[in-house]
Amino acid sequence: MNILFIEDEKDLAVTGVAQLELRGYTVFPAYDIAEAQAVLDDPERSVHFVITDHRLPDGLGIQFVIDMRESFPRSKCAVVSGCLTSQDIEKLEAHKIPYYHKPLLYGKVIDDLRRMHASNAAAYVDSDSDPKAAADAAEASETVETVKEEARKSFKIWPFKSAKKP
Repeated sequence: MNILFIEDEKDLAVTGVAQLELRGYTVFPAYDIAEAQAVLDDPERSVHFVITDHRLPDGLGIQFVIDMRESFPRSKCAVVSGCLTSQDIEKLEAHKIPYYHKPLLYGKVIDDLRRMHASNAAAYVDSDSDPKAAADAAEASETVETVKEEARKSFKIWPFKSAKKP
């Protein structure tokens, strides 16, 4: 599964990408809406999930996600921000876009998106007319326990070593 991860704060972007890659995902990082749109427009890349910050240098993540859904209706998305207003939350809820407040572990966001994707997959995938979508839905229907096991395996190769006690 491929994730478009949009975050303009470099340290948060590195952390988020590392958290998701450790879980086995392919992550396409973008630092603004223009870079994110370039990823979506690239025919060599397939995006299944989008996680975006709200306030970006060249626009708002909420509006990007709303517009993106028109062209890429199968991509699941979430907004993660430390500064959502009540109007932002109303707009997200009206468009049924999940949102999260920083700080958080991005694994929780992707677990939630996978569960939503799996529960909705059967409702809109016709395996006869769209075998690729059916295959994607089957992949998204992995159990939560399988995802947890993959995460446990990933953390065995965590790249940072703890300091030895003297």
